[in-house]
Amino acid sequence: MHALTRDEIARLLASAKASSERDWLMILVAFLHGLRASEITSLRENAVADGFLTVKRLKHSLKTTQPLAESADPLFDERSALTELARKSNPRARLFPVSRSTFWRIIRRHARAAGIPVQKAHPHVLKHSIAMQTIADAGIENVRQHLGHKSLHSTGMYLKVTDEDASKAIAAALALTKKR
Repeated sequence: MHALTRDEIARLLASAKASSERDWLMILVAFLHGLRASEITSLRENAVADGFLTVKRLKHSLKTTQPLAESADPLFDERSALTELARKSNPRARLFPVSRSTFWRIIRRHARAAGIPVQKAHPHVLKHSIAMQTIADAGIENVRQHLGHKSLHSTGMYLKVTDEDASKAIAAALALTKKR
């Protein structure tokens, strides 16, 4: 499974923001909330209220309500931009009126401009990326809830590590046991 690093996410967001505020915000919201392409493209104004985003997730996943992210880094500050977009939107209209395939092309274009490998240039990599970047610190149960998974089995795929990471962790653990 492919996931973007924090640096790759920043480059992708910077590329998108330089080109289109809408593209940047779509990518940021999809990343921060672990949304599928169909979920981001179907969001409506009423999904954003009182500083929160509520999403009825697809594929039998749970409905989630999550706070909008505020950050000192403008690339990762979704709250003011998404709140303003929702305020201006027609309540019945979609916030991002593009198709899933258009969102796919948006990701491809900005990933290419950001120097991201083609195998990582698709919308679902955003969901994988938020999970992979947070699971060690947040824990599997919190990531499960954040992604709207009903089962830990679905979230468990994000616990996978590389042989290199496993070897380093075991070496570090062995070094700790020798000092006791």
